[in-house]
Amino acid sequence: MSNKAKILYENTDGIELAQWLSSEKNRRMLDNKRILYCVRANMDHSLIKFGIGGVEHGGTSAFGRLLQYVNYYGEGGEFDCLGIKLFLIVGNEYNPNVDGKNSAIFRKEKFLKAQLKGDTLSGRGTERVTTNIRKLFNLIKQTSNKTDEDIEIERRKSDLLEQRNITSEDQVMKVTAHETPKTGKGMTKFIVHWSRPAIVKEYIKDKNGKNKRDASGKLMTRTVKDYTTRQTYKELINFRDGKEKADEYMNSHKRAKFNL
Repeated sequence: MSNKAKILYENTDGIELAQWLSSEKNRRMLDNKRILYCVRANMDHSLIKFGIGGVEHGGTSAFGRLLQYVNYYGEGGEFDCLGIKLFLIVGNEYNPNVDGKNSAIFRKEKFLKAQLKGDTLSGRGTERVTTNIRKLFNLIKQTSNKTDEDIEIERRKSDLLEQRNITSEDQVMKVTAHETPKTGKGMTKFIVHWSRPAIVKEYIKDKNGKNKRDASGKLMTRTVKDYTTRQTYKELINFRDGKEKADEYMNSHKRAKFNL
């Protein structure tokens, strides 16, 4: 399923961020999203700020990042110096199998910093620019696989091994499959079944694939047991019975290609 970054909100005139966040529909739109946003403080019309939220944790962290601006700048109203306006939000679903630095949102921000480094003011950071809002929009909307799509790599190995807290009692029970890159010299990854599962938290989905909420509006999660990781041969031989099970698997798949 495609998880391209797409425009969630756009307004070249801007809207008070506090007003936008007060809408439940808008808050729900941010659920479990990685986002790139453009805002401008009412006290400083010369600078536009772009930034990212929800990149590392998903859940409600994108909403939390935007709320921080409201808490800092206040709400626009009687005094023109208060408040901060929102102009654009680009986002995609948070994928726990995609490292933050490999997410489309992170790489799109990195692209903007490179393109706009001549539009910054000394001492104000690389995310505050004097760029015309339409120029900024056009840069963000440029279509590219490098900035529009996540790069999903194998995070399960490190994530699940950390959760397992492997001890001398843990054991490789079986190697069930393998993955060898068709081109290049990438290492073969063996699908390993462990004696003890990792307890992994995941969001509960409804029939439409959306995250479900409980009666209080909180995102619903559940814990599941996962017995598998993907390891290279060099990693496997460091675990209890790892070498034995890997060698046993390769001996039963003599025609297969293994890059060790």
